[in-house]
Amino acid sequence: MVKNSDLLQDLIQKAFELGVSDARIIPAQSIVVEDRFAEMCSSPRCPGYGLAPSCPPYAMKPGEFRDLLTQYEHVLVFKIDAPIETLLSDSRFAVAKLIHEISSSIERSAKEQGYTKAKGLAAGSCKMIFCSEYVKCIVLDKNEDCRFSDQARPSLSGYGVNFLELGKTLGWQLEKISKNTRPDDVPMGMMVGMVLIG
Repeated sequence: MVKNSDLLQDLIQKAFELGVSDARIIPAQSIVVEDRFAEMCSSPRCPGYGLAPSCPPYAMKPGEFRDLLTQYEHVLVFKIDAPIETLLSDSRFAVAKLIHEISSSIERSAKEQGYTKAKGLAAGSCKMIFCSEYVKCIVLDKNEDCRFSDQARPSLSGYGVNFLELGKTLGWQLEKISKNTRPDDVPMGMMVGMVLIG
């Protein structure tokens, strides 16, 4: 019988094979979730706000997410490092898409290995990443199945994850990035995804 720790190491190895810059397993209870981070989706208003079921105001509320985390033992957190110029341009959508695809792939692998409740989360609005050419989200507009249900995952920001605290837990140097961030001051940034494992 394969040990639990071996299965978790297999998932970390898969993450690296998929191209992540780093991946770690941490206790689910170490994830800090705060309402104020989810509220930032609406004020200042994120361009993806209200466009998809995986983003506020339709996404799971931070309180619900805190409750959900109690059902999990581990979280695999991964990142992709990228130049600030990329993260401050439309090129960030390609990085975010990769985060979604990696998260969904690890989620599937975890389920195949017996973690039937595995749940992937990713960076950014799935509407802007996968369905930017469509006027409306087919799920919200017509109550039909998502066109990219095998790839698109809920937004970590929309759930209220505190990224600065997450960075401290992982030993990652997370910088707050805004449109005024200068590449000379902060040359590299990152996008983060995670998979709840239980």
